[in-house]
Amino acid sequence: MNKFLSEEWIKAYMEEWNKNEKLRSDLKDFSATIKYYIEGKEKGAVELIVEKGVAKSAGSADSKKHDFELWASLENWKKLATGEMGPRAAMLTKRLKFKGSMITAMKYMSAFEESLRMMSKVPTSWDL
Repeated sequence: MNKFLSEEWIKAYMEEWNKNEKLRSDLKDFSATIKYYIEGKEKGAVELIVEKGVAKSAGSADSKKHDFELWASLENWKKLATGEMGPRAAMLTKRLKFKGSMITAMKYMSAFEESLRMMSKVPTSWDL
């Protein structure tokens, strides 16, 4: 069990990402730095660096500008990760906040949704 959005968690998430053949294929033309954090706890953010669909590195986020940022309350992250709330609904209702190119996000929306659903595959401890 890894604490949600810890360095260990994001590394386990990277492994799941790279095991997902469809996700990697759908994102073969996508490269970006993605920052994830719990609302109000940006100092504890983690990042995933994706190059041509492959997650190349994961760990604590540094202070540089990221291509995309995703943040939500712990409760809403949990609903997303367990499938109780869908990624599209989370974004439309602003329960999942997003910063970055909306045009790029829309182009890769199905892969983006898959990447969020994939969070359920990481053994997660929600007690932070």
